[in-house]
Amino acid sequence: MKNYNKIAFTLLVAFFSFNSIAQDSTQTDECAKWRGLYFQYLKQKMYNDAGTMWGKAVIACGQDGLDNKFFINGRVIYSQLLKANEDNEARTKALNDTMCWIYESKMKLENDPEWTLDYAVFLVSNKDPRHGKIDTLFEQIHVLKEKCKSSHIREYFIHLILNKFNSAPAEEKDEVRTHIIEEYILLSSYTDAALKIARAANDEKDVKRYESTQQFLDKYFLKIASDCDVLTDVLEKKLPKLPTEKEARKHKVEEFLSLMDAKKCTKTETYGKYVDELIKIEPTAEAYYFGARNQEENDNLSKAVEYYQKAAELGANGENKDKYQFAYANSLYKSGSYRSAFSEAKKVEGENKGDAFVICSGCIVKLANSCGESTFERKANYWLANDYINRAIAAGATGVSSGKYLDSAPS
Repeated sequence: MKNYNKIAFTLLVAFFSFNSIAQDSTQTDECAKWRGLYFQYLKQKMYNDAGTMWGKAVIACGQDGLDNKFFINGRVIYSQLLKANEDNEARTKALNDTMCWIYESKMKLENDPEWTLDYAVFLVSNKDPRHGKIDTLFEQIHVLKEKCKSSHIREYFIHLILNKFNSAPAEEKDEVRTHIIEEYILLSSYTDAALKIARAANDEKDVKRYESTQQFLDKYFLKIASDCDVLTDVLEKKLPKLPTEKEARKHKVEEFLSLMDAKKCTKTETYGKYVDELIKIEPTAEAYYFGARNQEENDNLSKAVEYYQKAAELGANGENKDKYQFAYANSLYKSGSYRSAFSEAKKVEGENKGDAFVICSGCIVKLANSCGESTFERKANYWLANDYINRAIAAGATGVSSGKYLDSAPS
């Protein structure tokens, strides 16, 4: 900082003036005296006196006599002094300068990511113009990850939006926007992980903090990606620049798909491209299932049926086999392939079995008029359809009536 207050300036001069005699016994006694006095005032919450004694301790102790605890207490003292002088602009500026000196002095003693992030938050909250320095300090977020304070995550995102994006030249906006989108994904993942830890510990305060943090991220994210056109335009340009290494590429594609899904951009062409890219990278059952849902949402039923079939085939022995099988049968039903839908629906087990029986019932109804030689025989199909409805209800299906088709059956 260019402008330290009188105490901070004195501290710097004192380091050079007294360092050569730091080991002198008189100096050591003075150091112990002032350290003891400032601490007594601090315990009594007499912050003005504590600040005065703290400053004298810095001068008396020299560089070699200061430790981490000393600077931690210094931050406590000067934080309180800032609160007490918030209406005094000149005094506040001087106190802020001293706080910066305290932060940076402790950083020279040890590498403490949390302290570094606290310093970054302090600079952002005080509208410090040194954006490059703040960038460097906030890099520690990706060291602590889910162990970050909620305030670290929030203030970092404010910095990205207000300082980085808003002040970026027009020709650099897209690049900065892409960076913020990627950071949003990471920060959301850290917040989600921290929220899970808080819930597991039954820490209601932290649960509320991190829930509020995610809402905050979502709200401010919309300032740079307000609609699907903006978001997909960025991600469209990102597609040819994805990592080449398989796992890294897959991870990035999944992140961007989740983001578009959260922002309800699933019907965009860009979303479809990312789905297809995921299938290329790793043609798993889940990838095809994901792709099928996208095709279905975009009314491309034939492609959806093809993808659901691949999902059912690849996942035939996995834990989600019934989910894939049901989706395949349902897509066949929607596409009008009733005989195939009936056959595939009967293979479904597990929690989807009831809904699969509803599909079977619907297939029988759709084919009723083409099955039987007489009117009686064709109407009798509704008895069978109703039988499947009752099987569906017994298997857990809801929202259907046990006598749904009896009015259409023979009397």
